[in-house]
Amino acid sequence: MMKLLRILIPWMLIGLAAPALAETLHLRGGERIKGKIIGITDETITVESDKGYGVLQIPREDVLLIEYVDESRDPTKMMGIGYHHRSVPVTGNGSAAEYAVDAISLKYWLDSTESIDVQFGFFNTTDGGDKLLEIFSLDLRYAHVFKRQAELDLYVGGSLGYLKVEDNTTANPVDDSGFGVRAFLGAEIFFVTLPNLGIAAEVGIGTQTVGDRTTTSISTSSFPAFSVRYYF
Repeated sequence: MMKLLRILIPWMLIGLAAPALAETLHLRGGERIKGKIIGITDETITVESDKGYGVLQIPREDVLLIEYVDESRDPTKMMGIGYHHRSVPVTGNGSAAEYAVDAISLKYWLDSTESIDVQFGFFNTTDGGDKLLEIFSLDLRYAHVFKRQAELDLYVGGSLGYLKVEDNTTANPVDDSGFGVRAFLGAEIFFVTLPNLGIAAEVGIGTQTVGDRTTTSISTSSFPAFSVRYYF
């Protein structure tokens, strides 16, 4: 399996390459070639060297990894529209410890590293016309990118949210409103071939209060929160 992964991963990375963004080719023999990719075929990668060596053709099978640097990427004043989901921790008896959020996300970049995100969420389930669970949520989020490496952003942030819940699935029905406060750490990746599409995953800690019920938790599930957005 590990041998298969060593073969597939470099080919997947090469397949995503865009001619204008590649900077360093790491070869299996340990050598590094810096330059700009100007062509890719099934057999070779053509690189214009930045060291004055001219145009080089490298066999694809010799390339272990392509490292990208795109310092010109600047999302300032861009608007992202998409979907955000936050999972919830589960108690020992299998019930949810708090209410999840499924929301439409409107994310606006104030500058190259600072962004705000307004999220509107709604969830409703019924049984034979009887309402079982209805959740309305409104969250205001702030995030700061502390590390940008090529197509990857690492960020930290916080959110303040409002919840309106009608829950008839428990022995003590809930029909009340409340709020939630969270701090999070996340990563958002952009694809070379789809530069306006961002996919993000987060972990965080927060507290949520609805009526008399307050829960505080650290995200521990496989994907505690994830987002998909397209930026304009």
